[in-house]
Amino acid sequence: MKFWISVLIVSLYMLHCLRIGTKPCKYFQLNVDRFDADKGIFSKIAIDRSIPDEWRLDQRYDDGAFMPDQWPVFLKPEWGQNAAGVQCARSPEELSAIRGRIRHSRIRYLVQAPAPEPREYEVFSIRHHEDPERYAVLTVTETLNDAEEIPINGVFNPNSRYRDLTDDLDGTQKERLWAMSNRLGTHVICRACYRAESLADLVAGRVHVIEVNLYLPMPINLLDRGRPAAKILVLVNRYMLALARATKARESSRPEKPVFTKINLYNRESPLLNYLRDRI
Repeated sequence: MKFWISVLIVSLYMLHCLRIGTKPCKYFQLNVDRFDADKGIFSKIAIDRSIPDEWRLDQRYDDGAFMPDQWPVFLKPEWGQNAAGVQCARSPEELSAIRGRIRHSRIRYLVQAPAPEPREYEVFSIRHHEDPERYAVLTVTETLNDAEEIPINGVFNPNSRYRDLTDDLDGTQKERLWAMSNRLGTHVICRACYRAESLADLVAGRVHVIEVNLYLPMPINLLDRGRPAAKILVLVNRYMLALARATKARESSRPEKPVFTKINLYNRESPLLNYLRDRI
């Protein structure tokens, strides 16, 4: 299911871009202001600093010596999507074991404190191409996982399930969530993962932010297993038209950065590829 939805997303995005006269490759410039050209990534620690204090979890570079005062904690690479590379440590012994496994990694790792709230929500948005104060697309999805006590949810975790809640919210509630998204930054496309006690608490802003995805955020409500294929097609078409329009309306005066190239050459084993990447 994930594969063919991904194919559909890419295909319809490219089709709409060509139809309205914009280059699909310019997608990678939409959130370019948050891209760290020196590191060649959307740095999680840099994005974390833009999260309002009341929503932010304690997160820091792992220096190999820091010992948390509460458990579990999560070790996560400074760059990655869909929970790739994230590991959970439930005790000092587990933390030491994980550190031993990643000791020689060229990737810097972060230590993130756990969120106290039990429920997990994903808010996906695309900014309107004509009025940047409005959203063109906004979806709300609850992530469910009944199989794991301390889950690391993601699209590649077979125990993660998704329930689309978008239609359960009225216009006022969606505007509140849009305002929350704007507090994270003026991103053109974004998917933010929140923890909250309930949907009402999410809308009220009583949350902690787990992560903000700015590179290839999938509208994860499409993975709701109860959704018929015909409805998925309608939604993907609408979302990708909005994204193509946002791509065409991007701020073209901003200096472009080699986002796609640098990210795809990140942490390669080849010395030659790393040499080339550092000189792009």
